[in-house]
Amino acid sequence: MLQFLNQTLQVDTYTLVVVALLSGCSGILTMQILSRTMLAMVFVPGFNFGALVANYLFEQYAIYPTPDKETNVVIACTLGMIIALLVLLVVIKVSTVVAGYRVAHHQFRRS
Repeated sequence: MLQFLNQTLQVDTYTLVVVALLSGCSGILTMQILSRTMLAMVFVPGFNFGALVANYLFEQYAIYPTPDKETNVVIACTLGMIIALLVLLVVIKVSTVVAGYRVAHHQFRRS
């Protein structure tokens, strides 16, 4: 865990720019599609985290889809953001189901 934090905090400027641009674009798209500013504000840190984790895992396990380092950074960040989006959508769906169950369980019942 400490190694992950050290490597994440010491990424190069190119990786930070790629993560920022991809997260910004995805946040704007999320806000436009869902029409919810708060969801976009929740999703953008999740996108950042997913991109940085994927970049770390690609370097840690020496996954290099192309010989070009910059292209590998973009691929890793994009895949990390896609996986983060899927995880966030599953978490939102599960929380919606649980909240619906709790509301249905605590409603007043007519006799």
